Amino acid sequence: MPFMQATPDNTAQSSGRGHSILLILAAIVVVAAGIREASGILTPILAAAFISMIAILPLALLQGKLGVPRWIALLIVLALTLGGALGIGFYLSQSAAAIKPLLPEYEKRIDELLLSALQAVQGRGLDIDPDRIMRAAHEWKIADFADVIVLSIAKVLQNLLFVLLVSAFIIAEASSFPAKMRVAFPAAMSGSGLNSVADKVRTFLVVITQLNVVLAVINWIACVAIGVPFAFLLSFLVFFLNYIPTIGAIVASLLVVAIALVTQGWGGALAMAIVQALAGVLIGSVLQPKMLGARLGLSPLAVLLSLVVWGYLLGIAGMFFAVPLTIIVKIILDSTDDLRSLSVLLGDAAGAREAEKS
Repeated sequence: MPFMQATPDNTAQSSGRGHSILLILAAIVVVAAGIREASGILTPILAAAFISMIAILPLALLQGKLGVPRWIALLIVLALTLGGALGIGFYLSQSAAAIKPLLPEYEKRIDELLLSALQAVQGRGLDIDPDRIMRAAHEWKIADFADVIVLSIAKVLQNLLFVLLVSAFIIAEASSFPAKMRVAFPAAMSGSGLNSVADKVRTFLVVITQLNVVLAVINWIACVAIGVPFAFLLSFLVFFLNYIPTIGAIVASLLVVAIALVTQGWGGALAMAIVQALAGVLIGSVLQPKMLGARLGLSPLAVLLSLVVWGYLLGIAGMFFAVPLTIIVKIILDSTDDLRSLSVLLGDAAGAREAEKS
């Protein structure tokens, strides 16, 4: 077979595609570096935007179906949002202060449980040194982690006022903002671009919030029934951490089981572990697929990688916003001709089949 030489046109076309890929990669690096540098200001703004997306729903309900005047509905929603956030912030600060004096007792209880478990394992013939393992375990203290948690809560409370202020202004602009967008960006609003972004992100936030409330209620009932202290605080942490896909649910479950173990022993821990497993199956395998279905449009791998990427760019807060931000990125990519292939890679199998048919 004779050797096929590339024509000048084909060579120029391949070179052009190569330059485009390099420019896209360079742009991604520049944008990512900018996001990471501006994470301090972007994080509270994103938090305010997502809080507002949820708060706007009761505002629309009050104005639309119930016929409440706009200014009264706005005052009700703002009062509920601000009051709820400030109340939760006050409760968290008080709970952190109440838990700290109990930490030495919890550390002693952990030592007893760990030593008994090591001695039981040693009694079964395993060659271990319980005393050496206990000395190694004493290198870390619960109080050290508690100080980190308290400092984190203090930092969150410092940003809380700014987040609430921005949320209040976003909610106040909610009724007039769509009209402004239609005038400012008629082409984008007439199509499915911006509307699709808002609808998908709002759908995800509302559904996940509803599921997290169910999980929190289940955990509160279990904590009260088993006798685990700080039931409301643990339930709130479960609600909050489950905004982080997969990893958040695992961390929340382990945290609740660990507290049950320290306070109620192995029996309480086993009962709480069963509750966590059943709740995980109910939410993850039954309710979430039924309520979200295929509307998310992201592959499980994309969700996992989004946790890593947004966590690196925005810190822990980026892990909470990972899925909504990835949905936004996917829709933006899907609206462009040259980057639609990246959107297909982020999507699930159903989206890939649909793209192949088109």
